[in-house]
Amino acid sequence: MKLISPSALFCGVLLSFLGEVLQPAAAAVLRRQLLRHGEELQLRLSAAGVKWRREEQLHAGEQTPRVVVRKPKTDDRDYMHTTFSSGLRVLAVHDPSAKKTGFAVAVEAGSLEDPSDFQGLAHFCEHMLFLGTKKYPDTDEFSRTLAMYGGDHNAYTSSEETVYYNEIGNAGIEKGLDIFAQFFIAPSFAETMVDKEIHAVDSEHKKNQPDTQRRLWHLLRSRANPKSPVHQFSTGDLQTLKVQPESQGKSLEQALRTFHKEHYCANRLHLVLVSNTSIDEQLELAHRHFDALPAATAESCPPRPEYTQWPLYNNELGNLQRRITLGTQGVPELWLIFPTPPLKKRYKELAEAYIWNMLGHYGPGSLKALLLKEDLSHHYSYYVESSVAGSVMFVTLTLTEKGLAEVDLVLKYFFAYIGAIQKAGVDDELLTSVKKMRQVEFDYQEKSSSEYNLARSLAGALPSYAPEDVLTAGVLIDKPDKELIRSLLSSIVPSNMNMALLSPKFNDSTATHHEPYYNFSYAEEALEPGLLAELSNASGFGLQPPPPLAYVPESLDLVGESAGPEGPEALVGAGRVQGWWVGSGGVQLPKAVLQLKVGFPATVVERVEDAILAAIHVRIVHHILEQPTDALQTCGLYYSFAAHSDGFQVSFSGFDQHMSKMIEMVLPPVRTSGQAGKDIFEVTRRQLLLNLADITKSQPYQHAMEAFDAVTIKGSFTRSELHRAALDTQLVSPESYERFLAEVFANTRLSLLVAGNIGRDRTKQITESVAALLRVPMGTSISEQIAMEGRPQVLNPAHPLEVRMPNPIPADPNSATLVTYQFGVPSIADRVHLAMLSEFINRPVFEALRTERQLGYVVFGYAAPHGSIVEIRVIVQGFRESPDVVEALIEETVSNLTSRIEKLTADEVRARRESLRTALTKPSVSLGQVAGQHWGQIWDGTHCFNKKALQLAVLDAEENSTTSAAPLVAAWRRAVAPTSGHRKKITVKLFGAGVNRIPMSAPSSAAAADERGPITLVGSEDARAKLKGEAYWPTDFICK
Repeated sequence: MKLISPSALFCGVLLSFLGEVLQPAAAAVLRRQLLRHGEELQLRLSAAGVKWRREEQLHAGEQTPRVVVRKPKTDDRDYMHTTFSSGLRVLAVHDPSAKKTGFAVAVEAGSLEDPSDFQGLAHFCEHMLFLGTKKYPDTDEFSRTLAMYGGDHNAYTSSEETVYYNEIGNAGIEKGLDIFAQFFIAPSFAETMVDKEIHAVDSEHKKNQPDTQRRLWHLLRSRANPKSPVHQFSTGDLQTLKVQPESQGKSLEQALRTFHKEHYCANRLHLVLVSNTSIDEQLELAHRHFDALPAATAESCPPRPEYTQWPLYNNELGNLQRRITLGTQGVPELWLIFPTPPLKKRYKELAEAYIWNMLGHYGPGSLKALLLKEDLSHHYSYYVESSVAGSVMFVTLTLTEKGLAEVDLVLKYFFAYIGAIQKAGVDDELLTSVKKMRQVEFDYQEKSSSEYNLARSLAGALPSYAPEDVLTAGVLIDKPDKELIRSLLSSIVPSNMNMALLSPKFNDSTATHHEPYYNFSYAEEALEPGLLAELSNASGFGLQPPPPLAYVPESLDLVGESAGPEGPEALVGAGRVQGWWVGSGGVQLPKAVLQLKVGFPATVVERVEDAILAAIHVRIVHHILEQPTDALQTCGLYYSFAAHSDGFQVSFSGFDQHMSKMIEMVLPPVRTSGQAGKDIFEVTRRQLLLNLADITKSQPYQHAMEAFDAVTIKGSFTRSELHRAALDTQLVSPESYERFLAEVFANTRLSLLVAGNIGRDRTKQITESVAALLRVPMGTSISEQIAMEGRPQVLNPAHPLEVRMPNPIPADPNSATLVTYQFGVPSIADRVHLAMLSEFINRPVFEALRTERQLGYVVFGYAAPHGSIVEIRVIVQGFRESPDVVEALIEETVSNLTSRIEKLTADEVRARRESLRTALTKPSVSLGQVAGQHWGQIWDGTHCFNKKALQLAVLDAEENSTTSAAPLVAAWRRAVAPTSGHRKKITVKLFGAGVNRIPMSAPSSAAAADERGPITLVGSEDARAKLKGEAYWPTDFICK
């Protein structure tokens, strides 16, 4: 019997005579509104237990009825899922606010499907699909087409899926999608590109090798059951993909073709489209470009395999109850690993959410509070990895020096807490409150920041969940299951554990094993039976389960106030306090964002010890606030606190109902940490030292950027300088900390911006409350000179400048080269031209230096703000050539770019302008965006709130006056090849292990023009001494 929904019946009757009583345009609008009403009614009925499909008939070219996706109350998008006749699954999303089209494909194949003789093949296949197809053999065709229409693309390979995601301006979607479809229909896999791209994958692995987190992640997986593909090397490198197979007479090219044919078949592909066009139009678009996919059959495209028949870890395999120890250059960590019951198909129960609430709790009696109080661990994280191969829970604790020395005590506290939770049983009231909080967060979530990100997240979810649950899975607890929660808790026991310790004190001479792919040594042994018994019986210590959530938002009404198009309104301007308000900005949610600058003059942090004291203050404040703010943070209200060269930034975000309470908690310790700050000062200083010593958390190019900032930004310091200062207990002490805070607040100027569901009157009240809590008198003035001094000043070099330094990561062969060309302080028109250039140069730089030259995996080319100026930057990281050689190749690429920019056609210039116009006119879809577009102007005091409107005016004027690339050429030449004066070029060269750091016999162009010669960076003091007398750019912002 066919059921007809009430909303369908109602809408159908009305729609039948719309055309008789309304004009066609009005009728079309009302039709859309009625259909949306019907969908919302359907979802409400579905939530109440009434289950029916919006459409039951099959559409032409489709083999399943269309399915509506469950969505948040506040989501104005429409989602529709179907399966094409070929077997391709398609999700179309109509987003009325979308400015571009997002599109993605998820493949139900990842590293778990790697053949044992081609480890890393899934990842390599991901790389190769971008490099030409039979229909479009040009390897740069896809990238060039996307770039022409303001698009972007990327991909990732996980253990069980490979996801390709993209976006493009609507004018380019037909061609862009057609090229993309051919990835899955007929890729080239040209032998020449196979031989070239294998080096890119090898470079990617070399980039990852020094990363301690990646090392341990791979090691733990490699210890899994050898019958399970989990144990294999997932990234792949030159050896596993080419050298070893070819030595056995096997072809990588043929392996790629076989892999693609077996796994990239229609039944295992999921296409996502996101656009402002209708669902039907999107599905027609998909049919036009993807119907050429060969139809799947049960024989040609069987369901993806599952691997849960092989337990990952157990005592019979001898890979459980193991202790692994390896070295690190950074902060010590303790990893705990527990195999759990398979959870992948139990997403509606979401049993792990109950466990996360327990582990995340920071109130009285919690594990977090005890570890912090005892100075054993200041932070830990937790998650479950669930795949078709099984489920494993990870708990990762960062350790203090004391925690490293007393690992067994940390373990005892952990299992005592888990034991208290197990003994108490599943708390019905707590489970209900967690379920309710998750529903509220789901219904009032902010929209994805772009079509690109939405397509990526949806595609990544589709292989794992039923289409109707693709948004709710992993968020909502649809079917609370106490028995599953108990089963999950019962797996968190010492006898079901592996542990791994990352220790700076590990001596390689004590290692018992060597890991070949990441090339490091480690020790492995069985956990002692006595320790396991002690941990099994651990109890007490005042540990107890958390209470139900106390601040689940209930006041969800909207204020509905918003500032006009001119930008934020200044509601308070009393002396040293400025209060700005922007309202909802078009984002209708019961949430708010509050940004606060506690500004101070640059003289406050002009010494390196001041920068350390500022960093320590941030950590002390977080330490003090962890416990009191926990109940609010668990219920969707957050704060952050950070230090900058010209002020502290305090941010609040989330549901607005209890925001005033959070403000009242956070700001007093920001003003003065009191005795609590003195008590934990030394603990905090030592932890900061550990973090500063952790050089492996940053890539070589990031270390080069740190050096660049230390040389070019007045008042910046190198990591080594900061580390040395933090070691000096005379300079960095509780007494100097008190003096520092007194100096900060002696001349503080407060700037505040409120966005979201808080009206004007409440904003004024909050501003006054903030001033009172920070004890900043509203009626006291401060000189404009003092207020403005804190803006960062950027070096304006009289000659080209070169900095040379070693890679600080021991034994890392990767070098990094950063070349910048300063444009100077831009006008509004200059910003328009540089934005267009930034979008244009990225792909040519990547293609020349990465795809063609294979200089490294990390290659960027873009225009970037740097203080008050804008500059062109090119970054390369790799191990194949020295930075001296790379710099010459960058110069060659920049020179070639000049001629390419000069040859831009009128159509290309128009497309670039339209792409920028699309970006500038895209409405804010989150409160972070609403606040963010104005906060930078408030922070630095420029208040150029109409910057977007001015940029659009420039685009309009140039559209009407010229179609040539002349303005772009002029901007480009001013930076990289000025007709008068000299280039403002700054180069940073970071040399990898074993790379000759002696300058080449023919000095680089930068050094040749600079009589001082290159700077060998020791610290910012060394750089400043060599740059004595150099000028700095003005800190002006040109708002015209």
